[in-house]
Amino acid sequence: MTAAAVLVASGLLVIPAAVAKDFGPGDLRVCGRAHCVSITSKRLLRILSAYYWGPRQVVRTVPVHRGAPGFALRFRDGYASGFVGGANLDRFRGQGFSCGRFVRGRWYRLPAEAAAGLRKLAAGLRPLRVPAPPRSC
Repeated sequence: MTAAAVLVASGLLVIPAAVAKDFGPGDLRVCGRAHCVSITSKRLLRILSAYYWGPRQVVRTVPVHRGAPGFALRFRDGYASGFVGGANLDRFRGQGFSCGRFVRGRWYRLPAEAAAGLRKLAAGLRPLRVPAPPRSC
């Protein structure tokens, strides 16, 4: 294989990571019982994009109990990508959108900066109650 072919092949392997799914303003919302607030902070959206699809491994944490207050994170189309909960909204449970990264029913620690941003956005919302995990991967 020539040097040029190796460069092209290695470049193709790097492209998917570089073109990771990025959220734009309003692509993700934090939702309470009756209302949702669009996430428009580019910094918070970059952190959440990296958390959802990035190369770093997510870290499991203690679960938020069923029925505890929490908020849904919803994609623009209304699909709940997951729930955030815990006293500091620092825990996340995925809802079957990134199988293999997030295991059904498991809770993961959110980055501190993401939790802080979500707390600010959710401050005016009435929380939901964390439901049982849906059937998913």
